[in-house]
Amino acid sequence: MPAVSDNQSIYDLMFSAIANRKLPPGLKLSEERLCRVFGVSRTRLREVFFRLAQDRIITLKHNRGAYVARPSAKEASEVFAARRAIEVSVVEVLAQAPEQRVITRLQQHLKDESRARAAKDHGRLTQLTGDFHLLLAELTGNSLFCDIVRRLTALSSLIISLYDSPNASACKDDEHSDIVSAIAAGDANAARRLMLEHLDHVEKSLKIDEEDQEDFDIESVFQEMLS
Repeated sequence: MPAVSDNQSIYDLMFSAIANRKLPPGLKLSEERLCRVFGVSRTRLREVFFRLAQDRIITLKHNRGAYVARPSAKEASEVFAARRAIEVSVVEVLAQAPEQRVITRLQQHLKDESRARAAKDHGRLTQLTGDFHLLLAELTGNSLFCDIVRRLTALSSLIISLYDSPNASACKDDEHSDIVSAIAAGDANAARRLMLEHLDHVEKSLKIDEEDQEDFDIESVFQEMLS
């Protein structure tokens, strides 16, 4: 496997692996194994760990190392409260002045979700349903919305992975479609209401159930991503 050339690439790979539930909550991130995977020094890897810890995606424990974040029930509630505050503003901005390019891009994403659902490709569907929220933020053109939603959706993926069945979808089939329809109609109030209902549904679908962490093949995750 070729070495990863820069810290940003390592950060992006690790962020993606965690956000897309390829690495489970609470997993210990072995420096030795990851240095070998990426072909980098411990110093460079620790620089990436520090950035991920700032984003609350991993946890650094003194004299114990780095772990994929394992949000508590209280932290899960805080994440969804933050999402409600931010994402209603995102859809309101889009619905107040709907642009055809925005609607076209959202409709294409819905088609991708439908194809993944029809193919029963749960892994792909899980990624797409999370990406939908990030796409909404990106389409506003507001970089702060994008940054905040990116972090919150990654944390939400950890929460769903921890507290929900890994084979269940947290999103009902029509919820994203209804949000897009409201945006296309220029109905900001409906878009806001539907987003709140959607996030409430996702949060209420969670079931608090702590499980033991099993041995995990971390190398195979990044070998697949780098292949």
